[in-house]
Amino acid sequence: MTIRWLLLASLALALAGGSAAADEERFSLELRGGGFNRDDGGYADHAEVYGLANPELAAGGILEGGVRFLPRLWLHASWSGFSSHGLRRLSELRVSNQAVLAQIGFTAFRHQFDSEGFPWALRFDLKAGGGLYSIEDDLEGEGQSDRGPGARVGAQVAASWKSIGMVVSYGWHLTSVQVVDRLGGEIGAGGHELGAGLRLHF
Repeated sequence: MTIRWLLLASLALALAGGSAAADEERFSLELRGGGFNRDDGGYADHAEVYGLANPELAAGGILEGGVRFLPRLWLHASWSGFSSHGLRRLSELRVSNQAVLAQIGFTAFRHQFDSEGFPWALRFDLKAGGGLYSIEDDLEGEGQSDRGPGARVGAQVAASWKSIGMVVSYGWHLTSVQVVDRLGGEIGAGGHELGAGLRLHF
């Protein structure tokens, strides 16, 4: 409930906030690497009991492109993929999840700085949207998969110089897409994503 009200309030501020700055970008491309903490319902505990690494934590990345269509509003399209590998002698448990999303972003804060002749910009954006999620696991050639709809809400901070910058992002993924192990443990494609990487804009 709190997140929903924050998003609505930020959207109202975005729509009320005048024209874009003369030097504000219209297109963006981001490549972020990071980690994902998957929703877990006993699946990770069962894997550790059998001597496999915890599949709840995964590593991967996000590729995202955006276009600004109003002074502070953006449309973003992204693909993300995260995977984990747990070894036990000659066995390997692999769990991977992916998401293809469309999101609306709005810039809650943007400011230009001039530090001793070195101009740079700082911005804070909020995002919300949804799309298609998938997850699959594999243990010794046997596994399961699932796919379905889901949603993401998140925020990010970017610092840039001219057309290049660095970005740090957080996303909360909500979906019922999951796989179930033989003991009834569940692990899902939803969870918490934290990333950082390169941002290009023009």
